[in-house]
Amino acid sequence: MHTFLGALIATTSLVVLSGCVHSNGTTQLAENHPDIDYQFLGVPLLFQGHGTSVPITQELSLTAAHVASLSYSTVVAYHPHCDIALIQSDNRSDTIASLGTVYPGQKISAFGMDATGDVITSEGVYHLDLNFVNDKDYANCPSSITDAAIQGGMSGGGAYNENNELVGILTGIADKRDTRLLSGEPLEIERLSIFIPTLYLEPWLKENMVNYYRDNAVVAKKNMPEKTKQTLPAAN
Repeated sequence: MHTFLGALIATTSLVVLSGCVHSNGTTQLAENHPDIDYQFLGVPLLFQGHGTSVPITQELSLTAAHVASLSYSTVVAYHPHCDIALIQSDNRSDTIASLGTVYPGQKISAFGMDATGDVITSEGVYHLDLNFVNDKDYANCPSSITDAAIQGGMSGGGAYNENNELVGILTGIADKRDTRLLSGEPLEIERLSIFIPTLYLEPWLKENMVNYYRDNAVVAKKNMPEKTKQTLPAAN
């Protein structure tokens, strides 16, 4: 299971995945997949790309902060330490995956969108958590490492355990050649794909979901998850 106090400290060069250029391995079209969404990015004539978001309620989705900052979605909150954002999204037709956990050595599946809007995927193993001390977006955020291949456009997509539960949000690739533990020891892992674990995000996520639904009372009355309703104070 994720043990954040025991996360190892490393230095690295990181690549974020908001376009369709970077890749650290082969992905394939997903035949069966969880519901995820395409995020169009860019300022016309200057930059265009895409990312992915993952629905967590009928109105809210998680994505990478670097995706949210360039997309046309309304941002509800940015995580203070991680490359993660909570955005508004119409997810009424989506099936919402439960949040889950994963243990080192267990399999995970990564899902994201390609440039044409198809869902792509790869499989791998969750290895460990790292803090990349030389990168401002990761120095204070535990980065879960998997050897599942990911490519540009999958950023903001989901990592799922063998029970099809959402265990993390994909955010980037660490350059294996430049990644070292502070001891100087290299990581003997085929590829270093990064997802931010939902277990770590849960307190921040719960707080911002409560605030969102409190401020949107009509939506809350109809669609707020029962677990979230139970956290609200009783009405006067």
